[in-house]
Amino acid sequence: MRSLVPLAAAHVVGNALLLWLGYYWLGLGESRASTLAWSALVALFLVTLECFLHGSTFAWFSLPKRWLPLRRLPLLVAGVIGLLAVYWALARWSGYSGQPAFKIASWLTMTFRKPVKPATVMSVFNTALWLVRWMAVPVLALRVLCDMATGRHSRRWWNWIATPVLLVCALWLPLKLMGWTPYTGSFSLEMFSFVMRLLAAYLLFVAGWLTLEFLTSGGNPRSTQPSTAASP
Repeated sequence: MRSLVPLAAAHVVGNALLLWLGYYWLGLGESRASTLAWSALVALFLVTLECFLHGSTFAWFSLPKRWLPLRRLPLLVAGVIGLLAVYWALARWSGYSGQPAFKIASWLTMTFRKPVKPATVMSVFNTALWLVRWMAVPVLALRVLCDMATGRHSRRWWNWIATPVLLVCALWLPLKLMGWTPYTGSFSLEMFSFVMRLLAAYLLFVAGWLTLEFLTSGGNPRSTQPSTAASP
């Protein structure tokens, strides 16, 4: 088994760089054509770096060689851009679903002669949207992206369970940890608590993604070849 220390260190540093670059991109203006072009260039650079880091992780766990074949990087970038478009469409649907929920509730009320609240239909829509966002799309997308990066991926059925659980650990739980503010009554203790929660949330984020990519890639890293030949 390969040592995970270099890979974990690369994720700790690389994801911090990606987060900083993401915050920098969010602060860019778009009032002029030049700033809009710079914003698009930074966004493309950000996506490329993210694909290289996480695609290399798939390769680390899946391929005899430890690096991502660079010829696969453009395809991986295109796949991530397509995935972002899917989530953009889901966000638009989330804002639009109130109108069809009202129409469906009215139709059900007229058909069954029993009142059906639009809020009830809306809760069904929200549940279905949650399942699509956190289960169907991530499981299918990770399979496709892993295949783009390495040419092989896992088809294990329990990925449908492991993926949402690990996404909760990698995304939802760190955000909840950051939002939790224990009462201490002292600014220095509150600042110390914030720094510790920030560190714990970031490590949860890194560990969750590493575990998710390990499982998606198959969970069975191949043994490396000896680096030196035997002496005659």
